[in-house]
Amino acid sequence: MVDIAEKLFPNLLTFLTQLAATGIIYLLYRKFVHEHVMNYLDKQADELSTAQNYAKEVEEEATAKSRELDAEYEKRIEQLRRSEEMMRKEAQQERAAIIRRAEEEREVLLQNAQIEIEKDREALLREVEKHVLDLAVNVTERTLESYSYDDEELFKVLESEMEQMSYETN
Repeated sequence: MVDIAEKLFPNLLTFLTQLAATGIIYLLYRKFVHEHVMNYLDKQADELSTAQNYAKEVEEEATAKSRELDAEYEKRIEQLRRSEEMMRKEAQQERAAIIRRAEEEREVLLQNAQIEIEKDREALLREVEKHVLDLAVNVTERTLESYSYDDEELFKVLESEMEQMSYETN
């Protein structure tokens, strides 16, 4: 059968041997290894601290660069807005100039057309007057060919016609 007391309570000699072995390992560690381990850990801590400081510096530089880029972006956007506004104003001025030139050309064309119409009208009136006079002369000649008249009556009719003509022209 299994001895439970032996299982629950270890052998005192084994316990003391293990405790002595652990003490020896501890003393050897303290004498030969502890200083190197502490130096290694300090070195690792320094490197970690340096890395953290470098990371903070990089982060601060990145933040500063980001701010600079944002400022530059805003500046460029403002320049683009100003350029756009200037181009819009120039386009409006150019449009107004084009409209003004078109109006001036239209006025010149209208004046030229009115002058040309007036000339054509005057020429047409002269031509119509000439044609009407020719027609009147022809009608008068035909009428007078078959008409018998005396000189005194002819002068009276001519005088009345002349008076009527002078009256119409005034």
